[in-house]
Amino acid sequence: MREIELLAPARDIQIGIAAIDCGADAVYIAGPQFGARQAAGNSMEDIRTLCSYAHKFGARIFVTMNTIIYDHEIDEAWRHLLMVQEAGADAIIVQDLAILELARNGGPEHSGEKLGIPLHASTQCAIRTPEQAVFLESLGFSRLILERELSLEEIRAIRRAVSCELEFFVHGAICVCYSGQCYLSEQIAGRSANRGACIQACRSRYDLADKSGRILVKDKALLSLKDYNLRNRLADLAEAGITSFKIEGRLKNISYVKNAVRDYSTVIDEMINKNPDKYVRASFGQVTGGFAPDTGKTFNRGYTELFLDGRRGHWTCMDTAKSMGEEIGTVVSLNRDKTRVGIRPASKGISLHNGDGFSFVTGNGSVTGFRGDVCEGLSIRCKSTPSLFIGAKLFRNINSAFEKEIEKQACKREIGVSASVSFDINDGKWTLTAEARTEDGRRITEVFDAGTQTADNPAKIL
Repeated sequence: MREIELLAPARDIQIGIAAIDCGADAVYIAGPQFGARQAAGNSMEDIRTLCSYAHKFGARIFVTMNTIIYDHEIDEAWRHLLMVQEAGADAIIVQDLAILELARNGGPEHSGEKLGIPLHASTQCAIRTPEQAVFLESLGFSRLILERELSLEEIRAIRRAVSCELEFFVHGAICVCYSGQCYLSEQIAGRSANRGACIQACRSRYDLADKSGRILVKDKALLSLKDYNLRNRLADLAEAGITSFKIEGRLKNISYVKNAVRDYSTVIDEMINKNPDKYVRASFGQVTGGFAPDTGKTFNRGYTELFLDGRRGHWTCMDTAKSMGEEIGTVVSLNRDKTRVGIRPASKGISLHNGDGFSFVTGNGSVTGFRGDVCEGLSIRCKSTPSLFIGAKLFRNINSAFEKEIEKQACKREIGVSASVSFDINDGKWTLTAEARTEDGRRITEVFDAGTQTADNPAKIL
């Protein structure tokens, strides 16, 4: 029987705890240094607190140290490794093989001292062939995080070649370069993506010109890709040998993470229920309450399954690198100052809410939007939006009612416990023994002195 893990991103401790409450089996998060998202660092004390919370449910915490390490940072990286291990983290995600050397042989001041924490080979290691996978496993990595660009057949080939755990992204943003090995940011702005300072050049707008200078495409996000969504392919990935299903998004907000985790956790539970002899969740505890998840209602650039079936799909989102959201309908009426908008709904059951955010493509091809201050039926009142026009397709990229539901309807994760109570008498003294056993096998037993008093009227007890 194989453990299946849902791995969630966390920008900070609050998001990490929320991910666990919503059903994550593991969380990946950065410490104060060496994470590939400079804007998502956390104190070691927060890492320690998150580890303590996660371990109550058998969930694990992986700390990212997935930047390139400079020579003058070796001592500092070694100290950071020791602090991560001492904080209780369960693994470290690594790009630079210098970290592997430190783990084996210790820092310059501690030669021969080995690190005990497992290391995972980051997707930045560009693991796309069985040969690369075998090499990295031979170095001592306990898990390989594969490239997003692989097909199921390529995943199966890697699975046959190695015995370590395999992790694969199933949801979130896709880099136009090989799994984050991007040098475009550094070339344009001198900020290295491999040092956590990506400028997201693939989300910028460009003109495409031929060698004579003739403009072929003007002002488009030519390098921007849609987001990954493999919620309907988890069974295929599990069959191919994937152990950990990873959600991208260490810069995403708490509602995004809650929504994605709850959605994928539900799908995993359904898969396990259909295959109880093949798979089991990697952590324990039952999630109750909360909201009905819908990944179509939080940030996305449209969804793709990329190359999973070994053929090219529609991957690009050149019109905009922003989240357009769900199609609501078509603008059919506008007042003179364009503060009142009437729409024809795209489908039945469309319901608008005060505070919804809307987007549309303007006449010149750019994307803009506005906030619906007051929404009544299919009518929207808003601030003047000069570029809006009759016939524009309207999308909702902020569903205010759904955001409020996520915020207010918190998920609750509880550990199943069986309890038993027994009474014994010895030399006229009664003792009460209470025992509780959690679903993961933890047990506590307490014995209490129940005194010597007996019932004067036993009939009243019944």
